[in-house]
Amino acid sequence: MQRYPFVLSANLHGGELVVTYPFDMSRTYWKAQELTPTPDDGVFRWLATVYAAANLAMASGERRRCHYDDFTRFGNIINGAHWHTVAGSMNDFSYLHTNCFEITVELSCDKFPHASELPEEWENNRESLLLFMEQVGRGAAAGWRRGGRGSGR
Repeated sequence: MQRYPFVLSANLHGGELVVTYPFDMSRTYWKAQELTPTPDDGVFRWLATVYAAANLAMASGERRRCHYDDFTRFGNIINGAHWHTVAGSMNDFSYLHTNCFEITVELSCDKFPHASELPEEWENNRESLLLFMEQVGRGAAAGWRRGGRGSGR
């Protein structure tokens, strides 16, 4: 990523239905859950919302809780460290050391969906992925970066 600059990225996980955004590491070492917004928190919240709002499973009125957390009260998005601290996450690395705004998409309650479930997972995420990729044009045009960190490439 440092050699070939990206401006937008998503890493895809399973095991929950939520979109997380940086920072994933809490500022207070001993706190397991702490809101740690970046200076670009508004942009990250926008990107996460674009994905979550178009995701069929997340936006469903019949959406069920995967485990203990009810992410619907947050619009199915959350600051990573506010959910659980992850030291050295790809989201934080991308933001701090490259020209890339990266989010994590927890695609499904099932960490390892069966092959027969993959077509439904694709349908749940297809429009979200397309809308998310379209945000590259919005970011480049709006000049996402503060203080010249990036060039909008």
